[in-house]
Formats: sequence, structure tokens, C-alpha cells
Amino acid sequence: MMKTMRIAAIPGDGIGKEVLPEGIRVLQAAAERWGFALSFEQMEWASCEYYSHHGKMMPDDWHEQLSRFDAIYFGAVGWPDTVPDHISLWGSLLKFRREFDQYVNLRPVRLFPGVPCPLAGKQPGDIDFTWSGKTPKANIPRSAVE
Repeated sequence: MMKTMRIAAIPGDGIGKEVLPEGIRVLQAAAERWGFALSFEQMEWASCEYYSHHGKMMPDDWHEQLSRFDAIYFGAVGWPDTVPDHISLWGSLLKFRREFDQYVNLRPVRLFPGVPCPLAGKQPGDIDFTWSGKTPKANIPRSAVE
């Protein structure tokens, strides 16, 4: 019997609310195509909207809630007009990264038609790669996430 991978889906802020549902559609299509199972549960916290109602980015039992899942799929963090970045980052994303040893950052980089590029002579198709970064634990002091 195939195990269903349980994923906590956290849209977060801004564009995260737009891209997370589309990303879930892609993941579900991949699961169907290659024969594995995924289930998503959306969390309505770790956002500046949640902060505006509760005075904190996440509920007190956030770690316990997320520990029940096989993975965390996070959209975006921050809405500086409402919550300063140091509060939104240290109150959510960086806590996940520290507590669950999650610090890989994958960012696709692609030049699209009609989008100006500051690099001389580059056209769509010339720039198409994925940037992979890592936030070492040493850069996330424990005192900052407690």
C-alpha cells in the first residue's frame, strides 16, 4: 500500500497566497503521473494577517502541529507595510528552518518575453536556471527564534 505524504501548506503573505495553490496543482499532477500520493492541509497562520489578529506570527503549538507532517510547503513571508520584516521573518520562516533543519532555498531564474533585462544582449531563453542557496544554522541564532 502506498504511503500518502502529508504536507503542511502555508501560503504566508503576498504572492504566497497566489503561487501556493498553483504549486499544489503541479505537485498533485506529478503525484498522479508518477504514482505517489500527497495530501495537503492548509495552515492559516505564519502570515502578517494572522499577526494583525493575534499579535504573533504563529500559534503557541505551531511546532507540534507541523511535526505531524512529512513536509512543509511555504509560500512567502512579509508585508512590511503592516509588520516589520524582522518580526515576520523571525516569527515564522526562520523558526521553521531552525527547528526542522530546513534551510535550502530554491529559486528559479528565467528571462521572459517582454521583461527588460539589465544584462546586455540577453533574450528569453538565454537565462534559465535555478539558484540554490542555503542559510547555515550559524546564521540563525537560537535567541532570535525563541
